[in-house]
Amino acid sequence: MRVVISYFFDETYIPVGYSLADGFSQPGHEVACFDSTIEHPFWRYLLKPLSSAKRRLHFDNSLEIHSRYGHQGYKRSCFFKLLESFRPEIIVVLKAHDFLRDEDIVYAKSTYGVRYVIGWSVDGPNVAFDNDHACQMYDRYYSIHLHDCHHPAIQRLSLCAIDRIRYARTQAHFTQRNRHAVLVSGWNPRRQGWVPALLQERVEIYGRWSQHNAEYPDFKRIAHDQGVWGNSLQALYNESRLGLNIQGWDPKLDPCCNLRVMDIPACSTLLLTEYSQELEDYYQLGVEADSFSCPEEMADKIAFYR
Repeated sequence: MRVVISYFFDETYIPVGYSLADGFSQPGHEVACFDSTIEHPFWRYLLKPLSSAKRRLHFDNSLEIHSRYGHQGYKRSCFFKLLESFRPEIIVVLKAHDFLRDEDIVYAKSTYGVRYVIGWSVDGPNVAFDNDHACQMYDRYYSIHLHDCHHPAIQRLSLCAIDRIRYARTQAHFTQRNRHAVLVSGWNPRRQGWVPALLQERVEIYGRWSQHNAEYPDFKRIAHDQGVWGNSLQALYNESRLGLNIQGWDPKLDPCCNLRVMDIPACSTLLLTEYSQELEDYYQLGVEADSFSCPEEMADKIAFYR
């Protein structure tokens, strides 16, 4: 069987897509990987900045619709070229970078002989995406989150597996790690509320947070604004005792987890994450991972594990 998987296949990302590809190829299926982060250089370096500026000036539409080098159009062009050369029977689309439309799926089946197109939602509830419409487009549609599965056409499929090849693990004892607590995360207004506790416990933050925290003179001591990805991210977790995770949404309203709750333990780091009900589907809390529900509890547990 020939399978195309669409997800992040850039080396700067945690290797979730490659792990899935390995899962198909090991039983003998032929697999081709499509990197859904692909961008035309003309879009990345010219049209994308202009489009962002246009939105900041409150124009309704971006330059996307006016150029064949636009973000989604170029992806689709590259995707169809892969289908033409590889001729898969099955397409699996992890819906983190959505670019396929209803007519694209019809075209893939009629032109390239694709038999099944499967969608798998791996984003959080803070991503603007219509799962109720998407599940009608695909032959099968799954979500890693229970809260998405209110529609009868959406089935739950957790992204939970063990990959000892793609994920770098370390044999260094917990007490021998060079770093105590790290948080690798993008900034958003909700996470900003946790900054005083992060500062108090000197948590190293990787992400673009400094521009939002000029009021804290000591913030630059814990901030690494360049971010960290791919193999460098795995190495960072390997040398850290605690990998922190703060959800980008309120888990009391949307009781689901992001993918960090899988990435961190996969790199042999103790996961200390904001609590959500879904977390208990994966871990025995207090034994395999630990959680907190407010900044004060987070600070207490970071200090406890020190």
